[in-house]
Amino acid sequence: MEFRRAVAKEIWDGFLKENDGSFLQSFGWGEFQERNSRKIFRATVTENEKILLGAQIIKIQASFKNYFYIPYGPVFNKENDPKKNVDYFLFFLEEVRALAKEENAIFLRIEPVFNLPEVKGLFFKDCAKRVQPKKTLVLDLENSEEELLANLKKNTRYNINLAERKGVKIKISDNYSGIFYDLLKKTRERQGFYSYKEDYYGKMFEFNSSDFQAKLFSAEYEGSPVASTIAIFFGERATSLHTGFDDKYKELKAPYLLRWNIIMEAKRRGLKEYDFWGIDEKKWPGVTALKKSFGGREVEYGQGKEIVFDKKWYLAYKLARKII
Repeated sequence: MEFRRAVAKEIWDGFLKENDGSFLQSFGWGEFQERNSRKIFRATVTENEKILLGAQIIKIQASFKNYFYIPYGPVFNKENDPKKNVDYFLFFLEEVRALAKEENAIFLRIEPVFNLPEVKGLFFKDCAKRVQPKKTLVLDLENSEEELLANLKKNTRYNINLAERKGVKIKISDNYSGIFYDLLKKTRERQGFYSYKEDYYGKMFEFNSSDFQAKLFSAEYEGSPVASTIAIFFGERATSLHTGFDDKYKELKAPYLLRWNIIMEAKRRGLKEYDFWGIDEKKWPGVTALKKSFGGREVEYGQGKEIVFDKKWYLAYKLARKII
């Protein structure tokens, strides 16, 4: 087996698309992270030029040390013998530990798609908090439009039609607009959640390619924007990331029509799935209820893990986080 730290874009994204890799592991998302001053390693375990495992590793700077982060990875080759994946994973982690010494990284945080095997000789800790959603809702787009409509809750179909009757119009753009952030700020103030600075969202649109595309979907009423969503198209899945909404126009039911148009655009492109990007009945009961009204299957991701390379500095980091 061989550990490689760099892979050409076409090979990398091709491997991900063949093996259902997330857009968070895509080359375009890595470029986006680099634009946000983070170092990226696209690492693979290969054998006879065949990629057995791939993971995009993000180096994140803490206050006094660094750590590595893998969102929704690593990605294993579907053709692998499942019994050998543990060996591939162990080999990968040992190589990452060597890389961590070079990069002054004290631990590796992984938020996987599936539960990870724990391997001997390494110190594993469960992640107390997550960056990416633990649970999401995924809609099968291989059903016909009529079947998708039939699977909607009655009230959802009514709200989509109501928004259309009231004159809500949906616009799709390849370019970022500050209108999105204006609406996001209103939602953030109303619901009290965390958001990035505006330039973070704008940079997502700088790396559009045939494989990775960020689109801005906006709902307008009488020429005024009332709701806006950033959606990512990668591989065979479309994902809604962030949504801003002006609650003053809640009677228009624009978010229902907005989300339905994203679903229809993904279907028009021939994609297989639409990811609603996170549900949580306790934290976001209203948004979760809206998403679940469209149907789809619930997906729960594997337990997040932190693999510790330097116990002393790891404990210091955890203590500092508590104090801060």
